[in-house]
Formats: sequence, structure tokens, C-alpha cells
Amino acid sequence: MSGVQLVILVMATALAASLLTLGLGWLAIRRWLQPQLEARLAALAETLEARVKAGASAAGQDLLEPLRVEVYSGVEQAATELLPKIRAELTAGFQAAAAEALPAFREEVRKGFTDALSASDLLDRTAKKVVRTGSSLMESGLNLLRATRPDDRGDSESR
Repeated sequence: MSGVQLVILVMATALAASLLTLGLGWLAIRRWLQPQLEARLAALAETLEARVKAGASAAGQDLLEPLRVEVYSGVEQAATELLPKIRAELTAGFQAAAAEALPAFREEVRKGFTDALSASDLLDRTAKKVVRTGSSLMESGLNLLRATRPDDRGDSESR
């Protein structure tokens, strides 16, 4: 064997050994090492997720009260700024509505007094009728208390 052939044989053997080592390494990683690494990675991911959630929750709780105070003061400030405007607008609206309704209200009151004054005649007639009815009821009641009727007594006295 010549020197060149020997070098080629050594290189081919080295290349075959390297490829065999690479293939066995890849097979070992795929069969045994990768499932273990994935299981560890999943456990680490769960731990990290739990820590992040706990940290976010704690940070949220820490920020909640200042946020509430800030929102409350903002709403209070907005209400303080808007309240005079709202009051002015409502007052103006009520005054305008009252100004529109006042003539009709005055007319209705005037009609009511006119009707009341014209109804005084009706009241007088009604009062007279009530007095007549009351006196006739009283007379009937008194006649019931007496044993005889006035017509009967008058007839017996004349006989």
C-alpha cells in the first residue's frame, strides 16, 4: 500500500467513525435526552408562569389602591368642574320653561276664579236644597218619635 492510499484509508476510517459517532449521538439525544429535557423545560415553564402570575397579582394589588384614589380624584375633579355648568344650564332651562308656561298658567288661574265666582249661585241653590232636605229629614225624625202624625192628631182634636 502506498502512502496516499494509507492516508485515504485513514481519512475514510476517521470520516466513517465521525459519522457513526454523530448518528449514535443524534439517536441518543432523540431517544433519551430530548424527553428528559422537554419534561424539565415544561416544569420550568410552569414554575416561571406561576412566579410571573404571583408577581403580576402582587403588583396589581399594590397598584389597585393608588389607581382607585386617582380615579376617584379624577371623577371628583370632573364633577366639580362640570357641576356649575350643569346647574346654570338646568336653571336656564327651568326659567325658560317657566316663562313659556306662565301666561297659560295665569289664564287657567283666572278661569278658575271666574268659574268659582259664577258657581256661587250654584252653591247658594245647593245650600238651600241641603237646608230644605235636612229640615224635612229632621221633621220626619221628630214625627217618628211622636206616636201620632200631625194630621191624625189634628183630625182627632176636631172630632
